[in-house]
Amino acid sequence: MLVLGTGVVFSFGALFFRATDDIGPWQYLTFRGLGAAAVAVPFFLFKNRRNLRASVAAIERVHLGAGVMLGAMLCVFIVALSQVDTAFILFFQTLAPIGSGIFSWLILGERMSRQARIATAISLAGVTVMVAGGLDAGVGWSIVLVLSLPTMLGLFPVLIRSGSSMDPIVPVMIGGTVAATISFFVSVAGPGLDVSAHDMWLGLIAGAALVGIPVPFLNLGQRAVLAPEANLLLMTEIVLAPIWVWLAYNEQPTAATMAGGLVILLAVVWLTLEAIKSARAPRTSS
Repeated sequence: MLVLGTGVVFSFGALFFRATDDIGPWQYLTFRGLGAAAVAVPFFLFKNRRNLRASVAAIERVHLGAGVMLGAMLCVFIVALSQVDTAFILFFQTLAPIGSGIFSWLILGERMSRQARIATAISLAGVTVMVAGGLDAGVGWSIVLVLSLPTMLGLFPVLIRSGSSMDPIVPVMIGGTVAATISFFVSVAGPGLDVSAHDMWLGLIAGAALVGIPVPFLNLGQRAVLAPEANLLLMTEIVLAPIWVWLAYNEQPTAATMAGGLVILLAVVWLTLEAIKSARAPRTSS
C-alpha cells in the first residue's frame, strides 16, 4: 500500500506545476527543492540526534551520488514540463525498469534476462514513434532532456544497491538541497526570485508533500515488496498524471505520444509481470 500510495502522490507533480500563474521552471524548482529539504533535513537531524556524527559518517560516496542524482531528476522533470506535455514525459519514464536492468548489468554484473532484452527491443519501437512525433512537433532538444529521465531513474536504485544499507531520508535530504541550490543560482543569474506568494507556496508544498514525505516512505515500502511489484505499483503515476492535467487544463497528448507511449507501457508491464512470476516461483515450489 505504501508503494501504491506513493505512485498516486507522485502523479500530482505535473498538476502542481501547471497550477502556477507566472513562474519559471528554475524559480519553481528553487522553492520545490527548499520544500523537500525543509522536511528531510530536520527529520534526519531529529532521528539521529543521539548519534548524529556517526550517522553522517555512515553516508557513503555512492549515497551522495544517489542524492545528487535525485536532485538532478527533480530539476530535469520540471524543466521538461515547461517544454512538452505531461504524457510525453511520463511515458518515457516507464523505461526506468529497463534502464535499471542495463545499469545492473554494466555496474553490478547482473545479467539481463531474455524477457528484459525482448521488452527493450519492443520499447525502442515505441521510443522511435514518440521521438518521430516530437521532432515533427519541433521539440527536438527537449527529447534529449526527457530521455535523460529514465536513464537517471534507472541508475538511481542501482547506486543505492551498490552501497550498504542507508537511512531512506538521506537521498531526499541531499537531492532537495542540490535542486534548491542549483535552481537558486540559475534563477538569480536570470529572472530572479520575485514571484507571487501563490506560486512560491505551490513550489514549497509540492517539494514537501510530493518529494520530502513520500520518497522515504517509498524506500521503506520497497523493502516489503519485490522490486518488479514496486515498479508495477508505481505505474499509477504514469496512468494518473496525464489524467489530472487533462481534467484540469485540457492538456491532450499527441497521437504519436499515445501510440508510442502505450507500446512502451505494455512492454514494461509485461516485463514486470514476468519478473514477478519468476521471483515468486521459488516461494511456490518451496
